[in-house]
Amino acid sequence: MERSEILEELGDLLARSARGRGAIASVSGSTAMGKTAVLNVLADRASLAGSTVLGVVSTPDERDHPFSGLAQLFHALHTHAPQTGPKDIVLPGGVLPGGVRLGGPGEAVVSPAPGVTHDELVALARQTHRAVAELAARGPLLITVDDVQHTDAATLFCLRYLAQRLPQLPVTLVLTRGTMLLDEQSPRILDDLVYKTSVRRFHLGPLSRDGVRELAASLSPAPPSDRLVAELHRLSMGNPLLVQALVEDRLRAAAESETAQVLAAADDPALRPVPADGPVAGHVFQQVVLTCLHRLGPHAERVARCAALLDRAATTQLLSRLSGIDAELVRRCLRLLTGIGVLDGTRLRHPSMRQALLREMPHDEVTELRHRAAGLLYDDGAPPRAVAAHLLNSSPLHAGWVVPVLQEAARQALADGDAAQGLRCLELARDCCSEEAERLSVMSQYAHGQWQLRPAHAAQHFLTLKNPITAGKLAGGDALRVAEGMMFYLHFDEALKVVDHQNGDEGAVTALNGTRLLMSSEFLGLLDRPRRPLPKMQLSATSTSEVRARYALARALARGADEDAVAMAEQVLQGSHSPEPWKLDGFQAALMALCYADRLESARKWYEVLVADAGRNAAPGWQGMLEGTGALISLRRGQLADAVRQAETARARLSGRSWNVGSASALAVLVEALTAMGDHEAVVKLLAEEPPQALFLTRAGLHYLYARGRHHLATGKLNMALTDFLGCGTLMQRWNVDTPALAPWRLGAAEVWMRLGDRERAARLVEAQLAAPEAGLARSRGMVLHSLALLQPAVKQPPILLDAFDRLDSSGAWYEAAGVLVDLSRAYQQLGETAVARQTARRAWRLARSCRAESLCQSLLPTKASRVADTRKAAGPAGGLGGDQFSFDRLSESERRVAVLATQGYANREIADRLFITVSTVEQHLTRVYRKLGIRNREQLLDGDHAVAC
Repeated sequence: MERSEILEELGDLLARSARGRGAIASVSGSTAMGKTAVLNVLADRASLAGSTVLGVVSTPDERDHPFSGLAQLFHALHTHAPQTGPKDIVLPGGVLPGGVRLGGPGEAVVSPAPGVTHDELVALARQTHRAVAELAARGPLLITVDDVQHTDAATLFCLRYLAQRLPQLPVTLVLTRGTMLLDEQSPRILDDLVYKTSVRRFHLGPLSRDGVRELAASLSPAPPSDRLVAELHRLSMGNPLLVQALVEDRLRAAAESETAQVLAAADDPALRPVPADGPVAGHVFQQVVLTCLHRLGPHAERVARCAALLDRAATTQLLSRLSGIDAELVRRCLRLLTGIGVLDGTRLRHPSMRQALLREMPHDEVTELRHRAAGLLYDDGAPPRAVAAHLLNSSPLHAGWVVPVLQEAARQALADGDAAQGLRCLELARDCCSEEAERLSVMSQYAHGQWQLRPAHAAQHFLTLKNPITAGKLAGGDALRVAEGMMFYLHFDEALKVVDHQNGDEGAVTALNGTRLLMSSEFLGLLDRPRRPLPKMQLSATSTSEVRARYALARALARGADEDAVAMAEQVLQGSHSPEPWKLDGFQAALMALCYADRLESARKWYEVLVADAGRNAAPGWQGMLEGTGALISLRRGQLADAVRQAETARARLSGRSWNVGSASALAVLVEALTAMGDHEAVVKLLAEEPPQALFLTRAGLHYLYARGRHHLATGKLNMALTDFLGCGTLMQRWNVDTPALAPWRLGAAEVWMRLGDRERAARLVEAQLAAPEAGLARSRGMVLHSLALLQPAVKQPPILLDAFDRLDSSGAWYEAAGVLVDLSRAYQQLGETAVARQTARRAWRLARSCRAESLCQSLLPTKASRVADTRKAAGPAGGLGGDQFSFDRLSESERRVAVLATQGYANREIADRLFITVSTVEQHLTRVYRKLGIRNREQLLDGDHAVAC
């Protein structure tokens, strides 16, 4: 029943009793359901109607004090009619107000009253009845007893005596009865009083949504919205006290917000006060929750505290074990706490409730409970991160299981990109270690955590572990992971000392295999530097995804488009949807393997899958490496602006005061992309810092040399370009990774020799590259054919260039394909086929423009005057060109692919065949492209102003 309905019926009882027939009513309900509020409203209404109101309020502290309730009643009687009541009823002990004497305070408590005989109680009950009757003779009388469950037994005896005789008096007796403390039994005399057949009983449950609306409206200056009412009801579960607290907190927050914004508006008139939207569970709400729990007694309060501490892990059995309370009693507590809106099952309904409970608990109690909770969860096989959550919020616990749990929790957190949480776990694990070897193992893991969180500044964390490793205090996989971290920061001497110290240890063979694979794919110049040869590369069925990815990358570097390498890389990437933490480090190597196998479309697809999941793996180290790999993929697909953006992002996350392979790789991509875009001024600034010699022992160093050679070639520094290309080739041949998919150094050097007029040397280099086995390397083969064509007479060039274009086009290498079209146009021009040359030039210009290749576009202009603009300034933050080029960003990937092929002159049927879609789908894509670009037909799409980014 709603409160208004209960008050209406109680009002009817008052009216009937005023006519001479007394009545008794009982209003029950859980703590904070508003029983006292109902009683107060009823008393006010009765008083206004002319009734005399006598009130008794019982508390748990007075229950064991005989006649404490009766004392309140007699006090009220004498307040209204001093001449009524006994003057000298004597009982053992002292004197009650009003002349009633009670037993002494030192006497033992015996129900209903110690030292008082039954006859004396009956006599006092009769006297009470007589006093009430005398007052009722003057007019209607309302007696209220709040929280009757806490009333002492002697008073209950007198009330029961009075209740039996109420029908003869114009008296209404209204009791409110709350929940007994969980470890208490209801007195029989109370049940006799409340469950009399003549008693009208009401139960006060939670407020309905309409009840919440009515209460909130009475407390607020404006009617509450439906949304606010719904939220108030959800958070309070209809508990009136909680509703009031939420409304009060909301009003306070609104007032504070308005004050703050009014002050701010003094400086900025555009600012206007914004009222708080929705409920605010603030200080008042938290204090009310604590008050409700205190009222329920120590057992309910302890269960609530344990539930707050366990949070999602809480179960009835776990709460029982943690609290030390019997499971059945815990169930009763849960039902009670759920009934008053504090719990939802076994969890606190709102985070602020949990915060209030945990904040109120003494520090020692919290620590003790958290340690116990962690142990119980560990015993139950809970996930390491759930166990670690309790350990992290307490002091170090020295137990054998603690450090391994914290290390595993850290590994999972780091894998999920939560580097800060992972480092907290490791810092606590370090403090919980009791042995030096265990502490060093934790510190090696901590160094990798620092790399994820601060990749530009984590070198020292690896270097500090060198001496303990060489002293034999840290060995195996932990030691070799430290060596790999040192390699990332180009500290090769220290890393090799660690590797040499582990080489020959039978227990480190598996880990050494992984390190050798890393050296074979990333730090190629180190392979011949250990004192003893490292174990040969091996792969087993139990190898981790990281090892398999490294193997695939090393194989792609050594053999090009090796099918086994491609299959293994894609198998590793299939696990990119899986949360297993040990797979993350392998994804970047697997992407690089696909890139070096010229599987650019597959690499792009998997890169996008990983980027989509990057929100879960938000650590700067992981994201920086992923962006650097994405930059290389974009570069090779001719998406130069994207490559610049991604490389700059990678450098921002990875670069520090000293060089590392991650930032160096990103720098190489950035230099090559900006060179292709014609922004040579920016490249000069990037190359101003001298790289350390150690860089040229790495794969990143090869990319750097090749990119710098492209810049020197583009700016006419031919001898410097030749030095870079040949130096790159020397290293690649020495390290047995002489594949053009890594760096086509021969083609770069051949271009230099042709510019220098030495076509014979250029031809030897191109023929050597042409003779190399390159099965499956479509992009690389197309680039070789392009160079070969330029060494032929004009009449022989078109078929070779068309073959080169087909290979580059099919592999998605748009920038190189545009370069082929430029030379094909020139060949047609030399052969006098002017119309075909013009058509090919237009196609080349559109494709080069779509790639943002300003240098290629300039090469197609009829004048040699320099029109090179500041591409990066025109690009803006997104890296695109100025003007209408921003509209390209609105195209989806599918629409962009169709548009690119359309700008290259392909018919709809040809586009459908190349993309394995229907002609109808092509037409639909083109329709959307026209709409998004604000054009009407294919002719306008073919216009240079609407070149589409590939």
